[in-house]
Amino acid sequence: MNDRLRRSLPLAGALFLALFPLREFLGSRVPVGRDLPFFFYPLKAHLAEAVLRGELPWIDRFRWGGAPLLGGPSAAPFDPANALFLILPLGAAMKAWIVLHLALALAGFAAFSRRLGLSREAAAVAGLVFTLGGIAVSVAPFPPTLSALSLLPWFAAFTFDLVRSPGIRPAAAVAVVAAFILLATAPEFVLYAAFLAIAIVFVAREKGGGVRQTLRPVGALLASALVAAALAAVSVVPGFVAAARSSRSPELGRSFAGGALTPFEMARLPDLAVDGRVADWTVATRAPGVPHYPWLPSVTPGRVAWLLVLAGLFVRGPGRFAAWILVLFGVLLALGDATPAFGIATRLVPPLSWIRYPERHLILAGFGFAWVAALGLSALTRFLSPRGLRIVLPLLAVAVLADREGIARGLVLMDDAAVLERAPALLAPLLPLPEGAPPPRLFYQDLYAPVPVYDTRDLAVSGRVARQSLLPAYASLFGVGYQFEVDYDLSLPMEAYEWERMLARAVPESPALARLFVRGAGVAAVVRTAPDADGRFGPTLERIVDAVPPYRFAARLVASDNAPEVFRRLLKDGFPVDTAYVDEPVPGLSEAPSVGRILSVADRPSALTLEVEVPGPEHGFLMLYRLRDAVEDATLDGRRVSAFRLAFGFAGVDVPPGRHSLRLRPDTRWVKIGSVISLLAALSLAGILVARRRIP
Repeated sequence: MNDRLRRSLPLAGALFLALFPLREFLGSRVPVGRDLPFFFYPLKAHLAEAVLRGELPWIDRFRWGGAPLLGGPSAAPFDPANALFLILPLGAAMKAWIVLHLALALAGFAAFSRRLGLSREAAAVAGLVFTLGGIAVSVAPFPPTLSALSLLPWFAAFTFDLVRSPGIRPAAAVAVVAAFILLATAPEFVLYAAFLAIAIVFVAREKGGGVRQTLRPVGALLASALVAAALAAVSVVPGFVAAARSSRSPELGRSFAGGALTPFEMARLPDLAVDGRVADWTVATRAPGVPHYPWLPSVTPGRVAWLLVLAGLFVRGPGRFAAWILVLFGVLLALGDATPAFGIATRLVPPLSWIRYPERHLILAGFGFAWVAALGLSALTRFLSPRGLRIVLPLLAVAVLADREGIARGLVLMDDAAVLERAPALLAPLLPLPEGAPPPRLFYQDLYAPVPVYDTRDLAVSGRVARQSLLPAYASLFGVGYQFEVDYDLSLPMEAYEWERMLARAVPESPALARLFVRGAGVAAVVRTAPDADGRFGPTLERIVDAVPPYRFAARLVASDNAPEVFRRLLKDGFPVDTAYVDEPVPGLSEAPSVGRILSVADRPSALTLEVEVPGPEHGFLMLYRLRDAVEDATLDGRRVSAFRLAFGFAGVDVPPGRHSLRLRPDTRWVKIGSVISLLAALSLAGILVARRRIP
């Protein structure tokens, strides 16, 4: 056996043990846990569909009648691992995504542990502890988060190198890894990487060095951060623009109640010690004191890891205090406003309050726990002889697997591949779909008027019920879209969130008014759960008999720059389908525009194209119940035209008399600008590294 192979055996063994709980991935079944079928599968499918058809996926045609896709952060469209969805079937690609990133996480933490002074064998065990810890196995069904998490230990390892020996190559390594974290579009990891970098500066810097020795690595890290932002500009620039006007913008996020949702519940603190103390989250969805299914179902590093953590308490190793600060800081932030720490921290670092689930801050704590456990392993290596280590370390790795295998397997729910290929029976009245026609739109009423249909004692059964009842955005896998889909998403504008708030009151309190809203926005059917003759709840799809198309010409115009007054008028009139309520003046257009005709519609991922005809003599006004963000780049016969704000968040276009071709897509300039910056940054960095290598 050659030396290189011998050195790689410990890491290979740890990888095998880490992926052993996913052995069912070798079969035909597919992962269906958490948001996979209701958010991530659809996004990845729509991205891949467009690219395989030779189109740029500017638009997600299925969310809110049309929403930005390539320029929106939610789909992480520029993550390199998206290539998996171009070469593999949807379910197989998701399995490959999870396996790849868990393997990256293990190898990365092993590399980080080597910087802490561990041997290859001990570092492999440390990587296994990190990868099978509660945090990593909990985020497995969240592709962007898992992608960013898998890179975080690599960032820490390369930051160690840069702080210890500032230079071009280590700075470039940090920049490249940080750029990939940015491309994963999990915004909280920008903060976590910054906190880790600060901790490592104080751990890895030269002891006894003066201010200059400290400022030099800090300057190198800042330079790396700027290069990383430039490399990832294709994602950062459009993502920043989307976030600035989204439902999670700073304007909404200044208070804890506005910018963040559910924190880590105090009742779940025992879960830090061992899984199942509060509830078995592989089965149950609620527990006393925990009203919602937790974002991180497992938060403990594991029982074996806890023993190593206790050993690490008594070790003077690199970063012992820094690691415990990460643990304390992560737990206090995750608890939200249950302690004063969150309020103090968010005043000092306001972006902390914009993160949707404060519970995610436990990712910092999880990294800190794994760091201390690695120090415990280093103590073990000093205590035992080399011969003893050859026996103890493999046994310890197997013990970690035995401790974590059940929870790691249980949190990656699997089901038959047909869930991604066969449309639910509820969709039969809407299928098959005409080629090129806009997707028919559903209104999912249960999200606005919840019913007691889900079994909180059985997570798998609840998931099957959700799929059978077309929980958003599952039906979009089969070509059917949603309107007024409930989500507090970084990609959705503030107006979408306001519509959700209004409908949350209208649906239970004024059903007739709510029906006017959904019909006026072009909804074809309402999905809701209702009791049958035996009192058992089941999903129903109710066609709207007098449904109207989402794209149509107005016979009447109500326009003013006083948006609240326009919306009050809409409410007073009862949202008539032939009237355009425009939140800004439309110059030169009368209150009685000409009623034109839509001759053809081509709704594609690259653009919505309509052939229209307006008889005159007045201009016509085309109402588009698609998010205005998705139609900002509007051209009429190849000339740029304005897209006006319709009905608070939607869009309308002034069309002159005659026959015209109208093309509508999101604003593409930010992706294009970001692409140029990323390309120039990549070429510049490559040129610097090549030139540096040639210098003797």
